[in-house]
Amino acid sequence: MQWIGQSAGKSFAYLLGVYLGDGCVTRAPARKRFVTVFRLNSIDLDFVEATKAALINLGCGRVWTSTHPVKKSVKPNHSLTAKADDICAALVSATNAKASLPQMDGWSRDEKLALVSGLMDSEGFVAATANPTNRRYYMGFKCCERWVPDFQALLDSLGIRSGKLGTEVPRREGYRVPMRFTIKMQSWIDSGAQFHIARKQQRVNEWGSAGAYEHRAKFPRRLTSETIRQTPTA
Repeated sequence: MQWIGQSAGKSFAYLLGVYLGDGCVTRAPARKRFVTVFRLNSIDLDFVEATKAALINLGCGRVWTSTHPVKKSVKPNHSLTAKADDICAALVSATNAKASLPQMDGWSRDEKLALVSGLMDSEGFVAATANPTNRRYYMGFKCCERWVPDFQALLDSLGIRSGKLGTEVPRREGYRVPMRFTIKMQSWIDSGAQFHIARKQQRVNEWGSAGAYEHRAKFPRRLTSETIRQTPTA
């Protein structure tokens, strides 16, 4: 089944991003047989709701969500389960079972940005800086999959600039090596990319509320009433 290029293209592209990130396809028992289901667990209800909306837009009529507390956490966990054999088969096929990004020949810019949103909702972060000046947050992406360099190249093709790709020490011996890079927040804003997770997008909005980033200095001076009077006007 093919959705890209049709009215539901952005929904399928977003779901591909979610699947490559936090989502998964599993087998579940149902009346003495097994069915294929799509699952997602997140602390962000809006992330789960955006994924549910994408599934419904693709014609999936069997989507269940639930909320339950988590030990040692003040935030509950929100779960989604969807019985969607065709959609799950398409997700697995397009990504070689999460081994690669999908082929995007013929995709529109909006469809590519939808995939980016799905992946950034899953694996992207907007964190507070250790020594804030006039910008409190920075953005980045972290994942253990081998296609991370390809995702960085996709961002670049959309005008979203990123920093140097680096690696981190695995949490435990035998775990996969996480790869990580930062993202230039101004280029993210200029590209029109958006998070569906409000807490992440709110940080982006706060960062952008200070105005376009001044490239003339690493730490632009703070404007005061005195420096404003000295600043030449056009």
